[in-house]
Amino acid sequence: MGLGSQLLYQQLPSCWIDGRRVIAIKILIVDDEDIILEEAAETLTDEGYDCLVASNVKAAVDMINSTPGITLILTDLRMPGGTGADLIKIVETTLEHKIKFIVMSGHARPMIEKNGVDLSLYPFLKKPLDIETLIEKVESVLELTE
Repeated sequence: MGLGSQLLYQQLPSCWIDGRRVIAIKILIVDDEDIILEEAAETLTDEGYDCLVASNVKAAVDMINSTPGITLILTDLRMPGGTGADLIKIVETTLEHKIKFIVMSGHARPMIEKNGVDLSLYPFLKKPLDIETLIEKVESVLELTE
């Protein structure tokens, strides 16, 4: 984290839990692969974020409806029972939440999905996840970078 990011980071609402600073930013991670959920949640929790996980679109929507204050959703694009593009469309059109998205996939960067969501408008992470890239992308989307 650069000096400007550190200063911005220091100004964010936070508290200390078990000797670790916790930023009052909630991130929902949605993926059908447990290893991705665990790796992303552990990494971002270590960075001080409050992380929630869901293994499919329905669970993610339930989590969004029951948990106020989710700021960012990191979602896989291909999952059984619904896609990341489906989740984006639900959140942006029916739930009326102002939530930022990062999409991730082990496949090539997608463009426009069948449901009309233009995925090229959203930040993209290639799987398998690179820890440093994940942290940098989250900071960038949350505008915590210089």
